[in-house]
Amino acid sequence: MKNQAKLFLISLLGIVMLSSADCNRHPVGPQIPVYSYLEPILNPPDTFQIVYNIRTYGNKTASVKFRNDAVWLVERLGSGVVTLKAVSDTSLQFIESVDTLALKGGNQYHFIVNNNNYTGLSNFFVQFTKLPLNYSTFTPKFK
Repeated sequence: MKNQAKLFLISLLGIVMLSSADCNRHPVGPQIPVYSYLEPILNPPDTFQIVYNIRTYGNKTASVKFRNDAVWLVERLGSGVVTLKAVSDTSLQFIESVDTLALKGGNQYHFIVNNNNYTGLSNFFVQFTKLPLNYSTFTPKFK
């Protein structure tokens, strides 16, 4: 009986070791850069994410300035109770899930997140993907 128990424990230990070794591997493929909302983001790549720490109440604002005029897909990645809005000098747009925004290069844009006073939330991600659409013909423009 003791031999069977030892064999069982050794087998169980081997399974745990092999499964945990796979957890520390880095994903294969291109990595998407992640920026903090705490620092201004200048000339970001064609795909990137902004992470917001929403453990505390109130607005969290990321400032982004794009190099060129482009059309961007903006996606919320996370809890549906969090509000996300895009703000410029003259425009305001709430982003419910996914939205497409024509953003002018050189302009300062603010992407504001608020957790609506819900507790238990920690990080919220917003992903930006540059689309192969012509800025000059895309309407409406987000100014």
